[in-house]
Amino acid sequence: MRSIPLPQNVKTAIRLLNSAGFRADIVGGCVRDFLLGKIPYDYDITTNASPEEMQRIFCGFRTVEAGLKHGTLTVIMDSESIEITTYRRDGEYKDHRHPESVEFTTELPSDLSRRDFTMNAICYNEHDGFTDLYGGREDISRRIIRAVGDPCKRFEEDALRVMRAVRFAATLGFAVEDKTAEAARIKRAHLRLVSGERIYVEWRKLLSGEFAYPVLAEYSDVITAALGMSDYTLPNESDFADADFYSRFFSLFFDFSDPVAEFAAVCERLKADNRLKKYGLTVLSSIDRDLSTSAAIKRAMSELGEEEAELLIKCRILKGVANAAELSELYRIVASAEPYKLSHLAIGGKDVMALGIRGTEVGRALARLLEAVVSGTVRNGREELIEYLKSDTHAD
Repeated sequence: MRSIPLPQNVKTAIRLLNSAGFRADIVGGCVRDFLLGKIPYDYDITTNASPEEMQRIFCGFRTVEAGLKHGTLTVIMDSESIEITTYRRDGEYKDHRHPESVEFTTELPSDLSRRDFTMNAICYNEHDGFTDLYGGREDISRRIIRAVGDPCKRFEEDALRVMRAVRFAATLGFAVEDKTAEAARIKRAHLRLVSGERIYVEWRKLLSGEFAYPVLAEYSDVITAALGMSDYTLPNESDFADADFYSRFFSLFFDFSDPVAEFAAVCERLKADNRLKKYGLTVLSSIDRDLSTSAAIKRAMSELGEEEAELLIKCRILKGVANAAELSELYRIVASAEPYKLSHLAIGGKDVMALGIRGTEVGRALARLLEAVVSGTVRNGREELIEYLKSDTHAD
């Protein structure tokens, strides 16, 4: 039987619980990740010690008690957080998200039975090895996502589990077991009751997943229910594979008659951050902009911003109206420090005013100079720009 090399702080936490007469196991994602050959980034411990007993056992450590009413004590060891949770049974779920009550128990099987998927219902300690009551290790080896017990009941209890199922499929490349997939579709309407913030967390992970494309294709009904979209059309798969989260997200809106409005509505549903909204609205409103020349790309960089222009080109590639040449040209402009905005000009407002230009005409004169530099009409040198401005018939 394989053993998990536990970090020293986790060993210490388990040893302290054992010394006080209690069982303790790591559980959930850390066990799953180890079985997948990954290094777990955090560890959760489940135990039959009550919250009060945990407080007594770890009184010599810094702790966070915010989750204590739900049985979770966060212990800080070696500057890392370890969540330790008492075995529990969940009460009735009335809002399809949170149990009305939590009952602590000393029975490990009761605790494992309330978890979402078999691959997350495996626990481990060095003395007892793996406790796997639902065939989670076999499902991991077969690359299957299967609900613990009745999938309809699991999704009825907590609708976010529907989104988690497709998210795991997108990040791990696992198939959702047939009955679990059917239940996810049956219960997908409950996703509207889940907060947009929680959906957004899962959505970012899903869309960034290595296997996002086939999941988006197969589970469009689940995903549109989660995002509040009417539908979406996927771009070319090979281009999608090389795209980042932002480009992938924006590409889902290309075929709408009003992509900006549709995107804004989804952002409102997800309570998306301002950066995402700004990028998306800029890119989708400019998607058909001509960027076929170096000058056009520089103008986009100046007017939209360098990051936005880069995303715009990436999305144009996904839409099939551009190729990698546009992106290469943008990177060349940046690498060679070619001027594309007012602050890059070799002269400024004071220089323009020294020529007798005043008021709003100063800004207009600088804009004309920038356009002349971007288009290659004049070199970006102090003397050249001043001479150009003197000869400009509009600069009186």
